[in-house]
Amino acid sequence: MKKWNKLLALGMAFSMTLALTACSGQSADTSGEAAEPQSAAPSTAASDSADASEAGEEKTYEPTTLTFWNGFTSTDGEVLQQIVDDFNASNEWNITIEMDVMPWATFNEKLPAAIAAGNAPDFVLCSSGYYAPYVEAGSFQDVSDFYELPEVNADDFDKNVVDLLYYDDLCVGVPMQMVSHYFYWDKDLYEAAGLDPESPPETFEELVENAKLLTDKSKNQYGFCVPVNNNVTAQYTMYAYGGGYVNEDETEAVFNSEENVKAFETLKTLYECSPKDSDDNTYISGQLAQFINGPWIINGLRENEINYGVKAVPACTGVEQDAAVIPVGFSIPKTTSEEHKELVYKFVNYWNTEEICTKWTKECGTPAYLLSAQANFANDPQTLALSEPLSYGHIECKLNGVNTISTDGLYPAMEEIFAGADIKTTLDKYNEVIQGILK
Repeated sequence: MKKWNKLLALGMAFSMTLALTACSGQSADTSGEAAEPQSAAPSTAASDSADASEAGEEKTYEPTTLTFWNGFTSTDGEVLQQIVDDFNASNEWNITIEMDVMPWATFNEKLPAAIAAGNAPDFVLCSSGYYAPYVEAGSFQDVSDFYELPEVNADDFDKNVVDLLYYDDLCVGVPMQMVSHYFYWDKDLYEAAGLDPESPPETFEELVENAKLLTDKSKNQYGFCVPVNNNVTAQYTMYAYGGGYVNEDETEAVFNSEENVKAFETLKTLYECSPKDSDDNTYISGQLAQFINGPWIINGLRENEINYGVKAVPACTGVEQDAAVIPVGFSIPKTTSEEHKELVYKFVNYWNTEEICTKWTKECGTPAYLLSAQANFANDPQTLALSEPLSYGHIECKLNGVNTISTDGLYPAMEEIFAGADIKTTLDKYNEVIQGILK
């Protein structure tokens, strides 16, 4: 079966070490087995290094600068920069990594042009929400040979995470992180409104009722946040009602389903409990009582001393819980030389050590995907909560990518509905748009 048709299996190895029922949603793995990393011949540079080692010679490296693009613009980007700086200061290969951080929209505008012009960065970070067009265009090299390097402990990787970064037989990335999205609540605002700060909503209906109670526009306080230029909140509202963009094999748009009609009725209610202009700072301002976001917001909440709680996003009564999981991978453009690819692997292997994986999980709140690091969080309630969606989540629109579907379908539908357009008529219109996007 094609690897991109596989979904995150129950447990992801968190079931091993964290006793769970276990990253911009998809179908179930029919084989029940995690895919083994595929073998590929090591690069010429890597072979030369191995030959030198076998001959008892120590390979020397000329000073080399590697360019690295990504879209980690939030507080987790500061942690990433620190890790890059530490690598630059300590590595034995004379490598200096120059990191260029930009919004993902800018990244996806610049990278294809840079690859076409032959001046792309040496390596990038890419998430499952953006991989599809790059795979179709042949933009990235196969990186399965990384797992064959003698210094790489391939057995330490959760193999389900590895498998998610395969499209057919092409390994497009080596794991950097695996995340989902979560429900956050401000415990102090809960308590001030007479709600139990230790009892977050168990159902999405309860979340909506709390949002109404927690909204006080005279205090610039809001019970929820529904941005019209971000797919996450609308997407999870659709999940809560059993809806979504497309059917399981991504051949048919289902944006105008009855479930989605109900979801958008609720979104209109939540939009009245939301600030109309929002950005990353809105979530950490202390004026937002409830919201849905990723683990990257945790550092900002901590720095602003927000007394927050976090849990998996609840579903409506009688609806099975769902979530989007988002693997992020280190990917190498096709323009990168074999010599630089070998050096990129040095940093990628440095990242994929117990020490760095544990540091990233601890400081950014993302579940660990290395088995050695997972064991370090067996008694950590927050990490357990953050890992919960990995047991049932899916990659949203893996074959087609959620980006264009959101931009051309979801966002204009939200704007029109929030402006008063009929929900069913609007969803019918944009269902045709999404159908046209599907391959």
